[in-house]
Amino acid sequence: MAKKGTRYGNFVGVFCIVASFVLLYLLGSTALRVHERKTELTTLEQQKNTLQAEKEKLKKEVSLLNDDDYVVRYAREHYIFSKDGEEVATLPETKK
Repeated sequence: MAKKGTRYGNFVGVFCIVASFVLLYLLGSTALRVHERKTELTTLEQQKNTLQAEKEKLKKEVSLLNDDDYVVRYAREHYIFSKDGEEVATLPETKK
């Protein structure tokens, strides 16, 4: 009878060791996924902040482009737009 109890004890011991390894593996893989998700979240939050800043910049530009005086001034500066009877002379840029 002593042998039967020892075999049962060995089985329980091996089962506990295997179960421990399985649980440690699951814990490790879950911790790794949590870390990856946190990294991804940080990256996405930075991207969100960048996009929000760009959105604000574009909103300001849209409001400026709705102003006729600004559009005319912009066209004169960047596209050599002139009024009737006006001549435009383009000067070379000076190096500083």
